[in-house]
Amino acid sequence: MRRIVIALALSFGLAPAAQAEWPEQPVRIVVPAAPGGPTDIAARLLGQYLAPRLGQPVVIENRPGAGGNIGTQAVASAAPDGYMLLMASFSNAANPALFDRLPYDTRRDLVAVSQVTHVPVILTVPASSPARTLAELVTLAKSGTLTYATGGVGTSSHLIAELFNRAVGITVPAAHYRGAAPANQDLVAGRVSYLFDNPQTALPLLAADRTRALAVTTAARLPELPDVPTLSETVQPGLVVTSWHGIMARAGTPERVLARLARDIAAATNDPQAAARWKELGVAPVGSSPQDFGAFFEAELDRWARVVREANIKVE
Repeated sequence: MRRIVIALALSFGLAPAAQAEWPEQPVRIVVPAAPGGPTDIAARLLGQYLAPRLGQPVVIENRPGAGGNIGTQAVASAAPDGYMLLMASFSNAANPALFDRLPYDTRRDLVAVSQVTHVPVILTVPASSPARTLAELVTLAKSGTLTYATGGVGTSSHLIAELFNRAVGITVPAAHYRGAAPANQDLVAGRVSYLFDNPQTALPLLAADRTRALAVTTAARLPELPDVPTLSETVQPGLVVTSWHGIMARAGTPERVLARLARDIAAATNDPQAAARWKELGVAPVGSSPQDFGAFFEAELDRWARVVREANIKVE
């Protein structure tokens, strides 16, 4: 009897120290953008293949507004337990430089978990444009007659264009639109001269011969556009820039949870059954470690801070 009592006492004493298997409840992925956009679609595709691996539902929660800052703040102030995650994107690397004040500290409040995608960017011009090569576009730009389109101030199409303009030594005024659709509408009509666009909206217009591609921003040529050169080939060796998506969590989330998430996100992102859908979206799945995504994100923060500073860009 004495031995039984001692064993029971020891077992009760050890119970609080034992760690429950994570996750024990549904996991939420906050998308700081409206439903139906590229970030939302990528999050839902990831969630579809992540849930079976976690053994829990993955709930996609859209919290758009303030250039992505509303949704980001929700995760930055959440409990550090891994149950609320952020579907981060290009804007999360640019916003610290674009906004004078943010309701959170990106480096202090968030931690990288895993990069989900690389999103190629395509430089397109109207089908009627006299520029048939990148060199011809630059020559036209130096004559002072061009305008480039963006999907909005501080978006990837804006900042990548400014990075390009500086690399080739041109100064071109921007025409800002509320998204890629109206920007492409004016591009097709010839009211603007060029646009850095994502494959989801660029490829259908290229296939219909309504626009023309002059370059891609990836390290290698795109399989869909084998005759279109990269910026590395035409402008500057090593000039590679993409948009992207990745999962971030509240800083302080336990390392074991981050490791579990990163492992399962990598497996979900690279699930063979998901490959065709990623291809339809025109993106390349990644799936990386917290360390690799963290290093990538730090480089992105530095790169876009420099572009924003040199171009004197601010979001009101």
